Amino acid sequence: MCAYFAPAFVYGGPPRSIFGLCRAQRDAGVDVRVITTTANGDSELSDAVVARGEYEGIPVRYCARAWPRSIFHAPSLGAAVAAALRDADVLHIHGLWNAAVWSAAAAARQERKPYVLSPRGMLAPAALAHDKWRKKLVYPLADRRVIRDAARLHATSRGEFEALDHLPEAGRAVYVPNGVELPPGSDSDAHAARERFRLPPTSPLILFLGRIHPIKRLDLLAAAFARVRAQHRDAHLIIAGPDEEGHRATVAPLFTPFGSSVTWTGRVDDAAKRQLLDAASTLVVCSNSESFGMSVAEAMAAGKPVVVTRTCPWPDVASHDAGFWVEQTSDAIADGVNAVLSNRAAADAMGRRGRSLISSNYSWRGAASALIRSYEEIAPTAVHVG
Repeated sequence: MCAYFAPAFVYGGPPRSIFGLCRAQRDAGVDVRVITTTANGDSELSDAVVARGEYEGIPVRYCARAWPRSIFHAPSLGAAVAAALRDADVLHIHGLWNAAVWSAAAAARQERKPYVLSPRGMLAPAALAHDKWRKKLVYPLADRRVIRDAARLHATSRGEFEALDHLPEAGRAVYVPNGVELPPGSDSDAHAARERFRLPPTSPLILFLGRIHPIKRLDLLAAAFARVRAQHRDAHLIIAGPDEEGHRATVAPLFTPFGSSVTWTGRVDDAAKRQLLDAASTLVVCSNSESFGMSVAEAMAAGKPVVVTRTCPWPDVASHDAGFWVEQTSDAIADGVNAVLSNRAAADAMGRRGRSLISSNYSWRGAASALIRSYEEIAPTAVHVG
């Protein structure tokens, strides 16, 4: 159960990673069924998507969202989860701080079925700081019990695992990182994105890939890019992702001095994302917090060096020399980007090491197997996921 699911990719990495997990578990022989809402950002998924009742072979029940839509309230969702659980062994809940999660957990209690909870970074300090007064209000009323009653707490990063393992009733936490699709290395096209988005034909491209949201700290990226251009005058910055809560209007003036050296693409589909990764010299992520950081993994899978701040859970970048894992300052970000752009051979070697890391440690098959073992531990009968 999740508050939003494919094709609601306006929400960034979570719906993609949840879908990837569902597909891998289905391929492993698990009966996977998804219950979610019709949420698609400020709008709803189309009637055609809802009526189809599946997404790429995964059965999906899309429950209509109603007021207050901002907390993903779907009146029919609780009953739908309860009905599904009568023929299921385990419920897997993704996320916190919304009415869909509260309804699903209540249904699991009603049907006396265990559930795994994946907070997806929503207990991290930076996430708690967003709408903090609302979260302080609802925590004792709803989310505290959701967390307390979970049979397993699923972390997608080591840092999140350590935090969850310190909660009461220690021993419930499991660390299972997201998987990543490894694109074929032979069919990349470094020119397609330049043509599609009218980018300079030869300039080094710095890519940001994610939601335009305060937590992503595009202000730091703007300050870093000013320093990068002092050393690499032809550098071009691409900001690819959907605007959330109107934040682009707030942050865009910071990039105005760079004129045509910055391209805003808006939300991109999977094909465009692959083209941008193929063309990029490096990816930059400087968020206050990430539960996993899917774009980091996708960039490494595409063989690209990355520059990631230490506020994101990617020590592997440093330990495998796949880029730079730096302090969350504009100077440190700029230093990492300048190092990548200054030495093409070293950058290519970093990209190869990153791709090897993803291939070895971040497969969807491994993630699915690890979580299936957790399901079996809490529900020893044959696993059918609700």
